[in-house]
Amino acid sequence: MNKYWIWLSIINIIGAREQNRLLEKYKTPEAIWNLRENELIKILSDKYVQIILDKKHRNNLEKYIEYMQKHNIKMITIQDKEYPQKLRNIYDPPVVLYVKGNIDILNGKSLAIIGSRECSEYGKKVAKQLAYNLSKQNINIISGLAKGIDTYAHKGAVENKKNTIAVMGNGLDVVYPKENIRLI
Repeated sequence: MNKYWIWLSIINIIGAREQNRLLEKYKTPEAIWNLRENELIKILSDKYVQIILDKKHRNNLEKYIEYMQKHNIKMITIQDKEYPQKLRNIYDPPVVLYVKGNIDILNGKSLAIIGSRECSEYGKKVAKQLAYNLSKQNINIISGLAKGIDTYAHKGAVENKKNTIAVMGNGLDVVYPKENIRLI
């Protein structure tokens, strides 16, 4: 585990675009970590400089690493070959992905199915059937693991014993909404 990547990723207040801009200029999170205020002010606003220099983001990195090791959470950085190519090409790709499970499927053929949490029975049926049929064609189903359409999309792939990718914007340790969902 590289503590510098973890550190950069938890400074999410500055956003992925600024993190990527810093990486473009300084190449590694360790180089950014070692910058002084007068160097940072040349590229970022004073507000962002203070956030980067804030000790609260630098403290307790070992706790993050221990947690990740205990829960078998892998880290993929934007500079790693395993980083999904499609994601790398969006406007503001995250600099780090935290992953549980099979990282080999991240660059496979995929389709996202997302929708309402408060969906109709018809919507549930269609999402599940669509995911089931697509997964039969070895297309990975991507969704957000939220209740409703997302859940039924995942269920369609799982019933077919095929791959599904859950994108969890709140982190792997925060299930939202908290309704009958269990991570394995």
